[in-house]
Amino acid sequence: MIPLYLGIDGGGTKTEVLCLSETGETVGTGLSGPTNLTSTNTGAASFSLKEAVRQALEKASPDSQVVSAVMGLAGMDTQSEYEMAFQPFAEMLKTAFKIENFHLVHDSVIALENGSNKPNAVVLISGTGSICVGRNDQGDSARSGGMDYLLTDQGSGYDIGRHVLREAIKSFDGRRPKTMLEQLVCQHFEIENLENIKMQIYHPPLSKVEVAELAKVCCEAYLANDSAARQILEWAQTEMIKLVEAVVHRLGLEHKPTDLVLSGSIIQLEFMRLPVIARLQAQFSALTPVVPDRPSMYGAAQLAKRLTFEAKR
Repeated sequence: MIPLYLGIDGGGTKTEVLCLSETGETVGTGLSGPTNLTSTNTGAASFSLKEAVRQALEKASPDSQVVSAVMGLAGMDTQSEYEMAFQPFAEMLKTAFKIENFHLVHDSVIALENGSNKPNAVVLISGTGSICVGRNDQGDSARSGGMDYLLTDQGSGYDIGRHVLREAIKSFDGRRPKTMLEQLVCQHFEIENLENIKMQIYHPPLSKVEVAELAKVCCEAYLANDSAARQILEWAQTEMIKLVEAVVHRLGLEHKPTDLVLSGSIIQLEFMRLPVIARLQAQFSALTPVVPDRPSMYGAAQLAKRLTFEAKR
């Protein structure tokens, strides 16, 4: 039997899967829809996971078997949310692919694994949602944010998208100077003006992912020097910095050499990343920014291998 290791990154927009051999070679990859249970339901999430894993194992040898799988899941912040996701995912993987050894962790765990092996490390994730998680050399951990879009997610794609909608309406009804966002939102929803936008927003209500897609509108306006878009993105940068500050202070990392791993579609934009790094390093000079050159599913696959080897000791 040829052992394989599966790394899964389950997000609010997509699910990515990587299959590695024991020597670290890529056997296959898979891509499907969301598995974050605040973005979709359990049935649809299980279907997306099954399809992504199927793609990743499509070219695997008939003599091979996945001996360990690790899934990092966005939006899983409590024990009840863990239990809600673990059982259907574990059962599906066992039934469809005979995977017995399945580990479910928060997506910040695999992002941190993908970016740093240092004892002092912090990961800032800003994509559809946002969160900051860190650890220190005393074995402590801390988190800020990560309680989903009604409570947190400041500095995320969702947060930016929500501001875009509100500033576009202010532009439309005269509560602020005109902004490109008004026209771009109309184009996004393929409507003539914002008079009837309520139907687009509330019937049915836009999902978190659909709101987050409006971050692209904000970036387009920002690159065209729109002042409202600039203010929104500066607000988002400040909120990201607050996430990191809280974790650094709680872990006592103010003066300790610490890796700052940056993950997610929003923070990886250069015009978002560079100001955030500059402002954080002005406070915490020992922070070293790390932008992984591989997706987080690599961190999940490496963790699957490590957990297997540790279990054999």
